[in-house]
Amino acid sequence: MLEKDYSHEDYVKQFTIRVPENISKVDRAIEFHKKNTENAPAVLFEVLERQRERLLAAQKEFGDYISPERFPTV
Repeated sequence: MLEKDYSHEDYVKQFTIRVPENISKVDRAIEFHKKNTENAPAVLFEVLERQRERLLAAQKEFGDYISPERFPTV
């Protein structure tokens, strides 16, 4: 598409799921909205908590850094 080489190494590096970093991001979002968003809807915290739980489950099963190669291609 851009007529540039795109190495497999670059692909893996760019699309690896960085679980600890994503958990930290979710935690920061929760903390921010608790402190700074008056009347934040409960659904916001429910969604963030579910996301955090999914990340923890993935971390337990696959480790801290999950390569895109771990997922089936469609």
